[in-house]
Amino acid sequence: MAKKSAVNNTTNVGQHLINIERLVRSGFRQTDQRFRQVDKRFGQIDKRLGQVDRRLGQIDQRFRGVDKRFDQTDQYVQRLDQRVAGVEIEVRELKRDMNDRFARVEDSISQLASHVDGFMKLHEPLDIEMRVMKEQMNRFEDRLARLEAARAS
Repeated sequence: MAKKSAVNNTTNVGQHLINIERLVRSGFRQTDQRFRQVDKRFGQIDKRLGQVDRRLGQIDQRFRGVDKRFDQTDQYVQRLDQRVAGVEIEVRELKRDMNDRFARVEDSISQLASHVDGFMKLHEPLDIEMRVMKEQMNRFEDRLARLEAARAS
């Protein structure tokens, strides 16, 4: 009867090790799946950043056009100053208009910067999640090493 009990204990220990192995493999599969999801999210973020870059390029082109317009306006104002001395009132109105446009452009830039800042904050949770997953992986590896050491003994 003692032999039968030893055989059952060996079978139970073997079964426990198989169950632990399945659990660890399942954990690795889940971790791999999460990494694939994170890679997919990074791909989406890269795509989004490409869109933002293109958009910023368009905004740069618009600013160049605005700069050209302002240069042309300045030249026009200078010619008007040379020709007519009484045009100072119109120049003041034009300057006010330009200041209003600058204010609108600054507001637009501020809004764009806020959106970019919000987008960048999306990276923080991914970084934290990555660190947590690394720590989990380290704990799994430590447990696996202990189990293998115990199994070898």
